[in-house]
Amino acid sequence: MSTETTVLIIDASPEDRAAVRSVLDERVDHFIEAGNAAEAWELTRNVGKVSLMIAGLTADEGADVLDFRDHLQGEIGLFPCVFSSHEDMTEFYERVFDNERLFFKPVNRGALIEWFEYSVNEAAPEGEAREAGTAETREPVGSPPPEIDTAPSGEPPLEPIPQVESVAVSLPDDALPVGMRLGDYKLLREIQEDDNFALYEAEQTSIGRRVALKTLYRKHRKDINWVQGFVNEASARASVNHPAISLVYECDQELGVNFYTLELVDAPSLSDLARRRSDLEEAVIWKVLESCADALNYLRENAMSHRLFTAQSILVVKGTEPRIANPVKGVGVVITPQEERQQMELLGEALAPFVQKPGLDRDLFSLVDRLGTDRIDGINSIKALQSAIAASGEQELTERDIAVMSEKKSNQKALVIGTLVGILILGGLAAFLLLGSEPTIRKLDGLTKIPSGVFPFQDGEEIDVPEFWIGQYEVTIADYAKFLDDINAHPNKVVSLRHPDQPESKLTHEPDRWAEVLKAATKEGKFYGGEIDMNCPVVGVDWWDAHAYAKWRGGRLPTEQEWEKAARGRAGSKFPWGDEKVNSNFNSGIDHESKDGSEAGSIDGYKYWCPVDAIAADESRYGVFGLAGNVSEWTGTWGAHPDQPDKQVPLKRGASFATTSGFELTARRAADSASERNFWTGFRIVSDTENPTQGGKAAKGKGNAEKKAAQKAKEETDMGAEATPATPPPVTEEAAAPEDTPDASPVPGN
Repeated sequence: MSTETTVLIIDASPEDRAAVRSVLDERVDHFIEAGNAAEAWELTRNVGKVSLMIAGLTADEGADVLDFRDHLQGEIGLFPCVFSSHEDMTEFYERVFDNERLFFKPVNRGALIEWFEYSVNEAAPEGEAREAGTAETREPVGSPPPEIDTAPSGEPPLEPIPQVESVAVSLPDDALPVGMRLGDYKLLREIQEDDNFALYEAEQTSIGRRVALKTLYRKHRKDINWVQGFVNEASARASVNHPAISLVYECDQELGVNFYTLELVDAPSLSDLARRRSDLEEAVIWKVLESCADALNYLRENAMSHRLFTAQSILVVKGTEPRIANPVKGVGVVITPQEERQQMELLGEALAPFVQKPGLDRDLFSLVDRLGTDRIDGINSIKALQSAIAASGEQELTERDIAVMSEKKSNQKALVIGTLVGILILGGLAAFLLLGSEPTIRKLDGLTKIPSGVFPFQDGEEIDVPEFWIGQYEVTIADYAKFLDDINAHPNKVVSLRHPDQPESKLTHEPDRWAEVLKAATKEGKFYGGEIDMNCPVVGVDWWDAHAYAKWRGGRLPTEQEWEKAARGRAGSKFPWGDEKVNSNFNSGIDHESKDGSEAGSIDGYKYWCPVDAIAADESRYGVFGLAGNVSEWTGTWGAHPDQPDKQVPLKRGASFATTSGFELTARRAADSASERNFWTGFRIVSDTENPTQGGKAAKGKGNAEKKAAQKAKEETDMGAEATPATPPPVTEEAAAPEDTPDASPVPGN
């Protein structure tokens, strides 16, 4: 009777075989490795025993692997099997037995070890008892449990291996019924659900632990983009190691359901506490601020993309300890300075209800009051928040007190020198009236011809793009103001400019905070701390606004291919000027903030946006300016949202003054929705004719945007889904919600 453990691994991928071997290496005496079923048959001809078989299943060779299992078990007796795949395994369910297990790749280390220990050590009867059965004594999953015959020797019947995988063909494609089991987990109650995911409270029955369990609906099980995106999210969240952020335990697949489990934090959120009008001690508020600042810094330093913290996602355990619902979405992308400012604003809103009470520490009130504001002492970045917390114990007076004192001193001086100042003001006013107050506006609305011909799109084969004309510069504030003046004077034009899928609730094409922007630009002053004039690019516009303006000009938005050809030229260079990145050649986020002893804007000359013709070096070979930087630009091409593959959104191209990575002209940027508005996105137009008709009438020539788009072949986006040129699918208000709004649940990871 041999006690040697032999594991047979069948997988076409040497890397996947090596991964399994590394997990079980110290537990196994002998491995047999094969790339396919035929090779495995040759290698096991003289093998008398297999302790466990671990096999990868693919659509092409999965049936061969299962046939091999049946033949080998008919020769040497029963042995436990584990099957894994990167793909959906539903088609093989009828041939998977009750004592066999399915894993989704990459196989979870802990789950594999647990299954190995049970199958090989605990569940196996003594000696060769397993060999007494044959493949014919079992029935496929979903059938009634078979009766195990008495062994020929007259020994008692074998105990069947406990059922760990059963396939109920009636499982729904969306939310699962409470009470069912997924592997080691029993679903106890549903916490929340949406169109694609459900979150449950579950019990890990083997150790009696309560967890949160998130499932991807089975309707997505055959879509590798959805499945891999779900697994990637789980993997990224599981890599978080910070005391204030909730944990992720494991990711697995059962019954065609992909799921992962998270720490279940039984605690109210700041939103819950505010709704109940509960109080928070000052020490707890300080803890919340410190924990959030530290967690945000941790996520940034580890290049983790994440949802912003809100009152709903910040929990308070036992009334004293802050805990943040795991917000991670992926790795490799950090939040932008604008998102940092928004994060500070959200944090201020979350804590505001708890600092509105008499006798509160002035430092604490001042800090919360300054979060995400336009004040000169506003706290609008992670670094600023950390500095404010660190300085809170080092000064008696808050910065607000200092500002008030300074203002009083200024008022006293004003009383002394008021007469002199008044004379100077009157003199300046007279000069102002005599010389006029008109801002300097340059003519920057010209179009540049891009000849027809091929160019290397993205990193793939060359594509042929017909002749077109593109805006030499990004659309300016001055040019957009003319558009608004015209449609305000002729309201009937608005209907003809409206995209057919534009939400009914969108009634105006006025950009975000337009009155403030126009006022500052007219005076050549500052907006959001950045210098601005009428020649700067219009920002705060969504896709619908850009579409309407382009149509008003008699043109359209450029397709992704057109934009890239205008930027890269026939040679397909990485940057408008060549293949080498030169930081001073374009307005980027490399110097958006002061750091390493360098002042903000010291590299390219600008902290925020700049006039569209300000940086001459950012010029393509066709004489088109500002494609590398300044603001990102809307295009007419739509593609899949990277976090929601079934949601189509417009694609943007080009870096902006806030971009800190991904500067190559091939970089694609998916919007959260067509209704997204921010201050680092603008656009330029394209026309099929040299002289488009302005004013809202259709341009004559080669055709409108829809005809132009119909001439183009469908393209693959880097999100793995097919892009839709020019004309997007309907976008609902629900789909246009900001991606960074967390689900409404206090349970981490929802």
